[in-house]
Amino acid sequence: MTSIGYKSLALKILLVIISILYISFLYIDFFNVRTFISSDVIKFIAIILCFFITLLTGEDSLNPRDLFLLKAGFFITILADLCLIIIDDFILGVSLFCMVQIFYSIRYKVDEFHPILVRFMIVFLVVMVIYLIVNFFVIKIDVLFAVALFYSICLIDSVVRGIKACKNNLYPYPNKYMIAYGMILFLLCDINVGLFNINRFINVSGDFGKLLHNTSFLLIWIFYIPSQVLLSLSGYDFNKKRNLKI
Repeated sequence: MTSIGYKSLALKILLVIISILYISFLYIDFFNVRTFISSDVIKFIAIILCFFITLLTGEDSLNPRDLFLLKAGFFITILADLCLIIIDDFILGVSLFCMVQIFYSIRYKVDEFHPILVRFMIVFLVVMVIYLIVNFFVIKIDVLFAVALFYSICLIDSVVRGIKACKNNLYPYPNKYMIAYGMILFLLCDINVGLFNINRFINVSGDFGKLLHNTSFLLIWIFYIPSQVLLSLSGYDFNKKRNLKI
């Protein structure tokens, strides 16, 4: 078997394992099953395996720059999910996800780097100034609110850039669709993260509040893992003659 054959086999095995983990934690969460391993650990393992997919890309990437930004985004994603899922440090976790979205925004805009960083720095400073003014002169609010607001801006920017990259054919087929659909699923995931944590800002009680909490919790991961799989595969050049067949 050639090196390409081994790589194709390794990718298929990773995708099968991720699919099994995906079905497993959804089953555990939906039916509230008690197991020897928590669904949070299974979710985190699935994210790590998505990172391994990017590590396998190697010379089959679209280009070194694209692969570097993708790997950087996934490495920071692992750190962010470690904070959110395992450690329960929401401020650090969301802050790291801001970096992830900035990396993706840079990835989807080939001819820009410094201008994007400067814009995000300006937006961050504006958000923090507004937060400080509100916090000192209007009402005391958690700094997580400011971090989440900045993250929302970063997320929307990267989603829009990802869709534009697909529309403008900046990436070949099927990568452009993997990026567009992956980012849309990422957005749907984070919308549900917001709904799941809405009680931090607005009191939603009763049966509706319980239904919203439980439904959004499931939808977060229904959308998140497919988004990460699509994005992890989006760095491969599927049009090379020597390329893999997944």
